[in-house]
Amino acid sequence: MKEKEKFPYEIEEGAVMDFVEDRFMLVLKDKVWTSEEIALLDHLRIGFCYTNGLAIFVLEGGDIDSSDFYFNIQDCDWKEQLFAQDQIEVEVFLVDQNNDICWKRSKKFTEEDSQKIKDRLRAQEATAFMPGEYDINISGMQSAYEPFELLKYEQCFIEM
Repeated sequence: MKEKEKFPYEIEEGAVMDFVEDRFMLVLKDKVWTSEEIALLDHLRIGFCYTNGLAIFVLEGGDIDSSDFYFNIQDCDWKEQLFAQDQIEVEVFLVDQNNDICWKRSKKFTEEDSQKIKDRLRAQEATAFMPGEYDINISGMQSAYEPFELLKYEQCFIEM
């Protein structure tokens, strides 16, 4: 049996994202990922949505419930690298309770779509949030919308 690759960061169960080094990492951590769940992941769709100063990636596909990933450029340590890229890459990971990578895939947005994302993130960077306001805005969006409903704010998407 092949030994699984370990995910390099310790994270809580659930959906987590960040921009690290040269790509967005979208991570779904669960106790177990069954071979049946993984077999259904032949098609993933990731939409980039933007509204009210919030940048949101919505992941849909396979047997996974739609997941929303909120990103704040103001908290990003790698923003210079992000803005310098011609094409923005997204890497998706399914990680189990042992921090083993059960599945991963990556793809780049087109140059045109990458520019749309960078433009929205520059707008977000220029947004002045009061202390705690960003988190309150996220809570409001999450209580008002299911992840798939956020797609009405979609700016672009990729399919994997």
